[in-house]
Amino acid sequence: MVIGLLVVSAIPTTIGVCQALSAQKKADAAAKEKAKFHLAATVSLDGKRPQDYPVVLKGGRVWIDHPDFPMPGHKFTGYYFPYPSEEQQLGLVSTIADDPPMLNWIFVDKDNNLLRHGGRQETLGGHVTSPWYWTADEEWLTLDKDDKEFIAVLLPNDKWTIAWDRDGRIKESGELWGEDEESEKSETEDEESDEDSGEDEDEGEPSEKEKTRGEKRKEQKGGGGENRTGSSGGGGGGLKWVPIRLRRQLQLGMKSQYVKKQGDQQNGGEGS
Repeated sequence: MVIGLLVVSAIPTTIGVCQALSAQKKADAAAKEKAKFHLAATVSLDGKRPQDYPVVLKGGRVWIDHPDFPMPGHKFTGYYFPYPSEEQQLGLVSTIADDPPMLNWIFVDKDNNLLRHGGRQETLGGHVTSPWYWTADEEWLTLDKDDKEFIAVLLPNDKWTIAWDRDGRIKESGELWGEDEESEKSETEDEESDEDSGEDEDEGEPSEKEKTRGEKRKEQKGGGGENRTGSSGGGGGGLKWVPIRLRRQLQLGMKSQYVKKQGDQQNGGEGS
């Protein structure tokens, strides 16, 4: 009888501990979702070992700032946030400027699979807005539990933009549906004009930077098979693309695995 009473009296304590642990887990998960991070595109554009290059935002698009194909822009600095819809799945937001620190949603354009950034109104109309998350090791960005369908696409303006091509639309056709190529060129017209005006080369002679870009572009249009670069029909008439992965880089130099271990320790040493 005494033992029975002891067991019964211990039940509320056990329930309270479980509830506390559950609440702590939810708090840890929410903290990790709100942790700001940068993005780096892990990619090989020359057939060599893949390297990380900064992901930047500019003109409503998400770009790769590669030294041979530079794209000055606002460095992706984002975190996860519930997208306002019936599903309430995790969306992805990023600042688009330092002053004022405005936020934009990151989404996939339903017409051409390109990653874009914009306000809430711009995400409406059937675009892919969620669910964003991370892989099991918390290192790579995922969309709809997928981290391996991101690709980099070389646009006519000699810049690499990012797409999520799960349906293979770009890889198979080598085209961007609903896109005007002239608009691609005009998006960085001002930037390239600034670069040209800053050169001290003799008139009519391309700068060393321009020569390097031209040589790299020829390499990309050439033997793309070695670095898994593709084009429509296997020829040179379509857009160039290359598979990439998007690495999450937490700010303050803290690795995601460290955050995970710390959270596990707080939860009573449970396994990862």
